[in-house]
Amino acid sequence: MSNQAQQGNQQAKTFEATKKQSSISPKKPAKSKKKKPTKPAGFKEFETLAKEILEANDGSYYEWLHKQHQDIILNFNVHHQTQITEVANQF
Repeated sequence: MSNQAQQGNQQAKTFEATKKQSSISPKKPAKSKKKKPTKPAGFKEFETLAKEILEANDGSYYEWLHKQHQDIILNFNVHHQTQITEVANQF
């Protein structure tokens, strides 16, 4: 066989080997699924009752819920102000 024929033959073998390897899908690391937060027992009933009460008084459950979250965050920040400041100063 000529040198050119041998090179062509080698290239064909390399191509076939590459093709076989690419057709075999390598195992991908499992994607971590985000856990859906679980709601406490009785949450749905509380939510329904709170909505009914607030809507009966011309209020919005979602505005009330937002205010509750803001209060929790504000209280946490005030309570941990020193630690938050120390961490912020590190950056």
